[in-house]
Order: sequence, then structure tokens, then C-alpha cells
Amino acid sequence: MSPFPIQPDLANSPDLLSPKNWPKSTVWHYTNAAGLAGVIQENVLWASSTAFMNDHHELRTGADLFRDLFERHKVTLDPKILENVQAMAGIALVDRYKTFVACACTDPNNLTMWRNYTGPEVGFAVGIDSTKPLFIRRQKAMTQQMVDQMGFLDEESKQEVFIRARENRWSFKWREAVYDPGKQVKLSWGRLLELESTAVARSEGRESENIHVVAEIFNELQTFKDHGFKDEREMRIVCSTSLHADLVSVKYRPSRYGIVPYVELCLPAGPNGDPPKNPEPVEELPIVGIAVGPTPYPEEAAAGAREFLRSVGRESIPVVPSKIPFRW
Repeated sequence: MSPFPIQPDLANSPDLLSPKNWPKSTVWHYTNAAGLAGVIQENVLWASSTAFMNDHHELRTGADLFRDLFERHKVTLDPKILENVQAMAGIALVDRYKTFVACACTDPNNLTMWRNYTGPEVGFAVGIDSTKPLFIRRQKAMTQQMVDQMGFLDEESKQEVFIRARENRWSFKWREAVYDPGKQVKLSWGRLLELESTAVARSEGRESENIHVVAEIFNELQTFKDHGFKDEREMRIVCSTSLHADLVSVKYRPSRYGIVPYVELCLPAGPNGDPPKNPEPVEELPIVGIAVGPTPYPEEAAAGAREFLRSVGRESIPVVPSKIPFRW
């Protein structure tokens, strides 16, 4: 009889919800049964205004750190470039009320997420292929009446609003949250040095290689999260609309925090221009799997989800129940 091997063979682990059993590009959006039904039937993800998130410092963590580093060290800057650096640093900060976040997790079976985002009812984690960027869904077309109410006097400004609402389609990618305070400082300081280099080049009449530095800072600071949320292992899409285009994209819903602005993220079915109908048609979201959260009745909950998927023609999506022995 052969002895046990020195190390166990885990290649055929029965844990189907191990991240190793899914493509590395998969992110998991946690929700309840109503949220799952909405995602599947409407083929959209909600991205809510960052001013109404459960993290009261949402998008402030990076902005506050960046501002603090600048304020404490600006006395060392050459006065000739101080104003330029300060202006660029200000542009890189974000309006939390007009910026929206959709959240997911790298882990399909995270107890912290089950507790925080699905409540005492059965929860679901929707696995999404993060390699496909999403777009903000247009809910209606911009009208002349809407533009007239904005108060523009010149025709050029009015036409610019129409163009932005019809043609400016920005794609948004999933990005990993940064929780480590030391890494946040290192990244922020590196960006401040880039701002200094850009300002010096401009003061000397040279074209800077870092012409996109402000946009890059803007995107990077949005990934900073308070270290206390590290167990959420968050992936996120942070998005915003172009100026005045919020009138054709933003929706509103009641919540415990009041009336919350949000947008729907989707894969548009049509090209730029006014949508052929309201809201604009969308394609199926790139869903690769669904996890069922801890429940005393895992097989029944999974069976119900499978039947629901079959009813909408998406029975090929695998549904896997969690084996975490958590009881509410």
C-alpha cells in the first residue's frame, strides 16, 4: 500500500466557486433576487452616484490624500510653475454627485459580500467578463426644449450639447480597487512628480510627454478605497457623462439615503446618434456564471435561478450554490 503523498492533490477540488475554476477576467456583482432578475431581464448594471455609497468617503480617499500631499509640499515648488501644477491638480479631482460607480468582487463566494450586499434573503453573485467595456445607456434623445431650458444664447453652444448627447460614447473598464495606504501614497506621489514635470515643460515652451497626465490621475485616484473595506476585494467601473448629457442618461431611485441618481451600464445594440427608441436597445451582458449565496435551501435556490434563466433563453449560464455554512 502506498503512503499518502507529501502534498494533497487539489487539481480536482470540488469547490466549483473557487476563483481558480473561472476565467481570471471574471468579476462578481453581488445582489439580491430582485437585482438578479433586473440584470438578466434588462441586461444592464446600475452604477450609483458616489455621494450615496455605503463608504461615506467614496472617491474622497484618493482625492484627500492627493490634495494633502500637494498642500504639504507645494512650498518646495518653483513659484513659476506653482499655479500651473495647482490648476492641473484641481482638474484631476472629481465631482462625487455626477460620478457613478458599479461594484463587483474578484471572489465569487465572499462572506463579507454576502453579508453586506444581499441581506438576510438569498443572494446572488453575477459573474461578468470584465474584458468587455461597458457604456452608459441613453434613456431618451436630447430635445430642442431640453436645450432651450439650459439658457444658452448662442446657437453654437446649443449644437454642441446635441453633439455631445448623440455622439460622445465613452467606454468604461473594470478596475481593481487599491486599499494599501502605502501603495496609495506611492502612486499619488508619483503622479504629483508627473504634474511637476509637465508644468516645467510648459513653462519652458516644450511639449510635455505627459499630456494625458491629468486624465490618468483622475482615473487612478478613483480606485483608492479606505483600508477598512479591503475584504470586499473590489473591482469597479467609475463613470460620468459629458456635460449636459446627464439629462438623457441619468435615472433616479429612492433609497435609505434619499433620492439617488444612477445610470445603467450596458452593451449598446446600435451606433451613435439618437436612440431609435427609448431607452436605447442593448445587447446581452457578458455573463459567464451565477453563484447562489449561503442559504438552508441551496439546491432549491439554484434550481429556481436555472429555471428563470431558461425562461429568458440563457440556460447555458451555469448556476452554482455556495457551500459556506453561514446562517442568518
